[in-house]
Amino acid sequence: MNCPLCEARDVGRIGRERYYCRECCHEWTKGDGVVKIYEVLSDGSVERLETKSEPFPRALQDHPVVRRRAG
Repeated sequence: MNCPLCEARDVGRIGRERYYCRECCHEWTKGDGVVKIYEVLSDGSVERLETKSEPFPRALQDHPVVRRRAG
């Protein structure tokens, strides 16, 4: 599985249908053909950025990806 924002392969599953990208530090959920993308804020909370229908990797290329390293 690849990240829907940056297409990195370094992703992990953090819950049922919830994933985290270690490259761009975003979370996303997917289900029923819909992908919801969240930005992880400095206090650990998440803020929804956008929702897209699958297929999603190429559909999200216009989104500016801010690459951050956790830690």
